Amino acid sequence: MIKLEQEAKHYIEKFQLIEQGDRIVVGCSGGVDSIVLLHFLSEFSKVMDFEVAAIHVNHMLRGEEADEDRKFVEKFCMERKIPLFAQDIPIPEIMEREQGNLQDVCRRERYAYCMQVMELNDYNKLAVAHHADDQMESILMALVKGANEQGILGMPAKRSFYSKELIRPLLSVTRQEIEMYLHHFQLTFREDASNHKDSYMRNRLRHHVVPLLREENTKVAKAFQRFSEKQRMEDELLDELAQKVLDECIIFQNETLVKLQIIPFQKHALALQRRAILLLLKYLYKDTIIAQSYPLWNAILSLVKTTAGHGEISLSDGGIARRQYDILELYRKAPDVDIQQTHILQKNTWISLKNGYRIGLFVAPLPLEVSTSAQYYTIDVSSLPLMLRARKNGDRMRLVGMTNNKKVSRILIDAKIPQQSREKWPVLVDANNCILSIPGLRNSHFLRNDLRLIDGTVLIIDLEE
Repeated sequence: MIKLEQEAKHYIEKFQLIEQGDRIVVGCSGGVDSIVLLHFLSEFSKVMDFEVAAIHVNHMLRGEEADEDRKFVEKFCMERKIPLFAQDIPIPEIMEREQGNLQDVCRRERYAYCMQVMELNDYNKLAVAHHADDQMESILMALVKGANEQGILGMPAKRSFYSKELIRPLLSVTRQEIEMYLHHFQLTFREDASNHKDSYMRNRLRHHVVPLLREENTKVAKAFQRFSEKQRMEDELLDELAQKVLDECIIFQNETLVKLQIIPFQKHALALQRRAILLLLKYLYKDTIIAQSYPLWNAILSLVKTTAGHGEISLSDGGIARRQYDILELYRKAPDVDIQQTHILQKNTWISLKNGYRIGLFVAPLPLEVSTSAQYYTIDVSSLPLMLRARKNGDRMRLVGMTNNKKVSRILIDAKIPQQSREKWPVLVDANNCILSIPGLRNSHFLRNDLRLIDGTVLIIDLEE
């Protein structure tokens, strides 16, 4: 058994990448790495009893050269009786329409085709040919770019791929071992001319930086791969601990909004706070590029260092993170601001308020379906009509037991009402625009609670059931 076979089989067993009965489709460009992977898995399948097919995508970016790649893969598979799925995807036309990033568009379209093939033909795993040198280059790229911590971890041995699984059976194998396998079996391959250009960072690192590292340590690729495996195991443990923090602190959660209590959150180690925030962003955005933004982590951490007052920062794609005293709210999309309209209270009719209360004017007989905390106030007919409206700048009211008026804004702040809720919190005024109540919080001394049913007009403030 040559080195690659021994190394790859051990890695496959260690991470349980392949099981008997699997139906695996192998991404094959015709390059040396993918040809070796396809050949190895095809031979290994005869021993372990799983099925192998190949998939080839022509991005139509290199003209006749790309056409020859497809013909080469077709011939390779036909000679070995390996089923092949091949597709030409007009990337230039897509780029002209979308004006996006070329590599991102190619990856998206390629993976979409792979998923289509897997769904229609009942394959459960997609195998790709990333190896230890690719891993080293990916980690170096993440470090150079100052990328997120997940990028620094490198590529995993396996990950979910839509409803299927993507596996990397050669991730512990070096480029040198791949070349030795190639020569041992006298395999041919197609060379992509773009691999020799320094247009991409990966190529520049491969051509100029990696050789210097290899001079210092001939097994440097293996060292990077061991680092990645170790860090991923520790990363999984951190995720478990961070999830326990969230389970303790989250008080509300759905697809677009998460609320958590800041005070118990602050009691945990900073590393766990950071990891918990990462999990929250992953949950809301699903997009790991957004979720793993280092500046975003730090901005949210700064937001929860205090529970005094309020604070707010913008998240990617229109979201917001908002601190309301001791509550942190993370919105996938910024909530729409409701404009509070003026409502005239009609007799014998409830009006539901957005703060959880309802309010109504009634004449005898009074409604029976009220809570035990319902408040009753006699209303002088000369005060009618009563109206609900949003708070205005400069609003003041005289509280019970006070001789001077107090700003409504200060009353709301003292009650720790979040800033965006203050703008919408209703106030009850009489016909002369005198503030009678901030429903659910405080009442004016003008409201009399000496209920006299004989007067016939009663204001009821009640909790909404």
